[in-house]
Amino acid sequence: MSQPKKPKLDRTALEKVAKVFSAFSDATRLAILQELMGGQRTVGELVDEVGGSQGNVSKQLQLLHEAGLLERKKEGNQVIYSIADEMVFAMCELVCDKLNRESQARQEFAFQI
Repeated sequence: MSQPKKPKLDRTALEKVAKVFSAFSDATRLAILQELMGGQRTVGELVDEVGGSQGNVSKQLQLLHEAGLLERKKEGNQVIYSIADEMVFAMCELVCDKLNRESQARQEFAFQI
């Protein structure tokens, strides 16, 4: 399956792409994204749902925000986070589909033995 040829990205653009991919490389950040797929949450709600310290959750939220994956707004003394780009849903679906295919293939192989 060959895909249409796209222009190559320069180093600066590749570094931006790497920053987005790196945002997906931590289990706590993935847990935060998973919770936010259900709708916006405050920092406190995310701490309760994800676990860990408020400091660590806040740090991970900052990284996700800097990568452009989250939006945040301040309401009174609370900060509310939400998914900024629907690409997050597509990325998670792609990876989950891949893992499901691999799991199914392993099960089918086990039945053949």
